[in-house]
Amino acid sequence: MSKKPQNVGQYRAIIHASELYTGAGIAAKTGKKVQDSDMGKIEDGALIYTVRKVGKQELPDRIVWVGETARIPKEFAKVPAYHLNGQHCVTAGFVDCHTHLVFAGDRSEEFALRCGGLSYEEIARRGGGIQTTVRATRNASVQELERQAISRVVEALRFGTRVIEVKSGYGLDLETEIKQLQVVQRLKRKFPQVKFSTTFLGAHAIPAGEQREAYVRKVTEVMVPRIAKEGLADACDVFVDAGYFDLADARMIHRAAVKHGLGFKIHADELGNTESAGFAAEAAAWSADHLLCVSDQGIQALAASETVAVLLPTTAFYLKAKHAPGRKLMDAGACVALATDFNPGTSMTLNLPLAMTLGALYLGMTRAELLAGVTWNAARALRLEKSIGSLEPGKEALFSVHPFPRFEEIYYRFGW
Repeated sequence: MSKKPQNVGQYRAIIHASELYTGAGIAAKTGKKVQDSDMGKIEDGALIYTVRKVGKQELPDRIVWVGETARIPKEFAKVPAYHLNGQHCVTAGFVDCHTHLVFAGDRSEEFALRCGGLSYEEIARRGGGIQTTVRATRNASVQELERQAISRVVEALRFGTRVIEVKSGYGLDLETEIKQLQVVQRLKRKFPQVKFSTTFLGAHAIPAGEQREAYVRKVTEVMVPRIAKEGLADACDVFVDAGYFDLADARMIHRAAVKHGLGFKIHADELGNTESAGFAAEAAAWSADHLLCVSDQGIQALAASETVAVLLPTTAFYLKAKHAPGRKLMDAGACVALATDFNPGTSMTLNLPLAMTLGALYLGMTRAELLAGVTWNAARALRLEKSIGSLEPGKEALFSVHPFPRFEEIYYRFGW
């Protein structure tokens, strides 16, 4: 079905894509146990969409029709078209559903120390790690944070990323947490072609000189209410692990998030097993992220839930850690997404196709699972799957035109 255009100037077309992947079958299966047939591959594909004006920019708005170029309905024959000459494949816009995009400072020295044999935990005990970035971010102005973040968004766009989740968590005080989230509001105005999702991660670490119990009360009684009231975050996250926060803390933060209308996520079972994946499923969390040390019990809980398992293979690679049991999660029936975990300490990359390469090599993911992992499933981790994540009529025209004719080249060409 297609909507008859009233004014062809309001419509645009992409034609002669070498391959176009709708992902409609992935959406129909809610991202679970997907197969190649669910990718919705169309050779010599075409896409008709409406446009909208944002200042002087003309941006895609809504998908109207998708199919083979030769089958474009007659009423769209005169729509202005971008001819891809059979040289580029098209997918739903890639979704990076776990990043720490806004921060200041440099931790390349720590990377050198880790390469020399020190562990991440030892560096943190010496006052490094997250606390290094916290100090730098507290001292940076909004303008400086924005300047650095702009260059990072531009970099992500080059890899086909069109949706970016951004966490706070490098302030660990109300003023700086708000400052980080305000930068994302500026990025929304600077990049209207990008969709941003914001997550409050005040419970990223315990600030130097503070007691955990007192800080958790500050997060739940002061930070969450203020940030929710100002509309600065879509969701609230907590890092559950040894030396950080425990499940009792997570339950308190979850209650505060729900009370104030925020979604809930967990950094789960990364450095050790805390059974936080099971709690994520119990709490109907949007996602449980990392999962390097998830138990079989946690895997089954996620598979039986609507919580997305967000895997971050670039982080495991960067830390030389054992990868998450991706194959076990997918075989159990979990909805699995991939993300970069872009951050200054454990995954200094915005290259989502690199995460796909590692997902294929070390998590055992098939091409269909990779496509799902960076489109519909990742959108689901942000609760945006009703409007983005697949190329279907009525959804937002958020798509990526890739520099290769075949989808497989996106992750076959290592680190392009």
